[in-house]
Amino acid sequence: MTCLGPLVLAALATMPIARQAAPRVRPPAAIECGRDHLTAYVGTVVRYQRGADRTSIRIRTDWDTTETVAIRHPGSDPTRWFLIEGKPFRPTDTGVIEERPGQLRAGMRAAAWVCDDGRNPIIDWKPPTER
Repeated sequence: MTCLGPLVLAALATMPIARQAAPRVRPPAAIECGRDHLTAYVGTVVRYQRGADRTSIRIRTDWDTTETVAIRHPGSDPTRWFLIEGKPFRPTDTGVIEERPGQLRAGMRAAAWVCDDGRNPIIDWKPPTER
């Protein structure tokens, strides 16, 4: 067994601790894009703007970046591109993610799955757990 001297211990005590990387996430089965063409932005939703033709979501990721994705849906409902906890999004799930129409519930998390081929991203909503 080796003994570390006081100078070595002092140096170790002042070294920054490396952050542990966030774990890799597996795409839900509904994602049709190949993994080598897919990016996931996972984190807390900090902005949600739902319009008649476009829905925009800004996510503060678990990797300390801020990413914005948009779903284009001219004259249609964006929920076609939504999942909830990896499962198909039902009409009643809008009340789970929105406090009132167009206003997201506080603390909502999501994974935005973005394929590099230009198709709309898929948003997998992760509602906060009730305490």
